[in-house]
Amino acid sequence: MNEVHFYSSKTRGMVMLVISGVFTWILLYFDFYRESYFSLIVLCLGLGLFLFGIIFSLLLLLRRKPLLTVSDKQIIIYSVLRKPKTINFEEVIFFFESDMKYHGIKTSEYICALMKFREEKPGLLDRISAELMPGSQNIKYSIQTDILQVETKTLLELLNSRIRPYNLLNNEIKG
Repeated sequence: MNEVHFYSSKTRGMVMLVISGVFTWILLYFDFYRESYFSLIVLCLGLGLFLFGIIFSLLLLLRRKPLLTVSDKQIIIYSVLRKPKTINFEEVIFFFESDMKYHGIKTSEYICALMKFREEKPGLLDRISAELMPGSQNIKYSIQTDILQVETKTLLELLNSRIRPYNLLNNEIKG
């Protein structure tokens, strides 16, 4: 069984740690006593967000296990704070690249999986997204490639090459 493991990018984790640390340091020495209640609440929420950024980046830096494992039959997506998710290649039609942009600047990259079957009992978020974006009904999983030590196009080619044997097998059975 041929497995490929992808680990977290330590340089991106370090950049996240430095940015979160600088903003947390600034917010800690901010004079809260002269601000209104609304500003105080916003500053406390910002402080909590940047403290979470420090914790998350430390978890990424100290992590020794892979964040993504691609084998011949399945993909295992490990999350830092959640249980791992398993995707069988038999259930996937194809993978495609998606990115988020803010004012033309790419902020994050994802590889999304278009599944063959829908869920029998979709959740509330799945029903709302199906109404708002009809083309996204079978998109169930996504892999954030920003925090991995791999180029998005390389990983996309690897994933689509692993799907082809299953798609060819299904076409031979049907035809």
